[in-house]
Amino acid sequence: MRKLRLTLGMALLSASAVFAQKPTIDFNARGILSLSDGDMAASATVDGKLMKEVGVKDALTIYPLPLKLGQEFGTSPVPNSAIGWTRNVAIMSDGRYAFVIETRGQTADSTKVVKNVATDLPAGSTMYIVDISNMAKPSARKAPIGKNPSAIDMLGSNILITSEETGKELRLLEIGAGGLPTRNVPIALNLTNARATDVSWHPEGEFAAITIEETKEIWLYKAKRNAQGKIATFEAFGAPVKITGKPGHGAFTPDGSLFIVSDLKDGAAGELAVIQFNTTATDPKTAEHKVIGQTAVGAGVESFSISPDGSMIVTANKNNSAQPWEGNVGKAGISLLTLAKDGKIAKVADYDIDGIAPESIIFDKTGDNVAVSIYEYFDYGRRDGGIEFFKVTKGGTPALTKQLAKISASKGCYTVKLIP
Repeated sequence: MRKLRLTLGMALLSASAVFAQKPTIDFNARGILSLSDGDMAASATVDGKLMKEVGVKDALTIYPLPLKLGQEFGTSPVPNSAIGWTRNVAIMSDGRYAFVIETRGQTADSTKVVKNVATDLPAGSTMYIVDISNMAKPSARKAPIGKNPSAIDMLGSNILITSEETGKELRLLEIGAGGLPTRNVPIALNLTNARATDVSWHPEGEFAAITIEETKEIWLYKAKRNAQGKIATFEAFGAPVKITGKPGHGAFTPDGSLFIVSDLKDGAAGELAVIQFNTTATDPKTAEHKVIGQTAVGAGVESFSISPDGSMIVTANKNNSAQPWEGNVGKAGISLLTLAKDGKIAKVADYDIDGIAPESIIFDKTGDNVAVSIYEYFDYGRRDGGIEFFKVTKGGTPALTKQLAKISASKGCYTVKLIP
């Protein structure tokens, strides 16, 4: 009997050693910025019931890394909205300023239900310039930026913003000292019954990709400069690329050779499409762009992230997790994919997560870890959100492993952004 007990004890010791993890968060960055929409529950996109909680407001929160138990996080009541493709904040490369666009305005505490959150929430019109140099005490000031800004992207000192403002659907801001714009250049895209819903700088700074949701098109635009070498406007470069479903978030690979865009398929299982833009054509009218790769991912792919070396992609899949609780809800998840230089894209695996509406996902600076936002959890009582983390296994057989620790965040956490 003594021998049996000894064997059992050794087996239990071995099992505990195998499953033991340090309750720490591994993520290679100076910090993480999150945005939380306090105006509505995730299911409001389906039934219009906001389920507002008294005292819960929109928030920008800074989490300095590495995290320590008991530390306080920097937070600021910056108005923001989850309506859009989570491209509503840009951070300067030196990590000093963040720029947040208010895609929709805040609702009054007395507002309980809206018919359609995509169209009936108050119009947004503001960009918030947030000094995050002291991550414990972010401070914000605001500037008007046009009706219902939809997306923002930054490269160097130049910001591009798309909005629903007629004749000013694209806006170029040049940022100077103190994070303030020194130039504000409105640019007409000449759209008819359509909106520019996403914008992404090419890494070389001479092109930008712009998504027109209603026509299901992704256009490539080239910068035109004035005599002083400043960007004065953007002009279409070649014909647009069309996709079959509903275009969402898009991004260039780090080397600029490929453009990835999510196709939400209006609620069905989504796809990622790989586009090859011709940026070297001598005549813009003859530049041909094409889709060279596609693969299926989960439903509700509102966000993805490309690894720093361009070889992997992770997607955040809402699936049916944001349904009203009275009905049938599904598991949210994330997907891991590989991406080859020739545009071949392949899904490696899907991973379930317990939270509702993961709308934003990012790699860290080295590509060794992933962070994903959680809008809220299936919890009665406080409906807080969170940020969860995964370890990346690289090499010939890539994989993700969920980290033990996570961050509790304000309700409505829908955007995470790396602070370099």
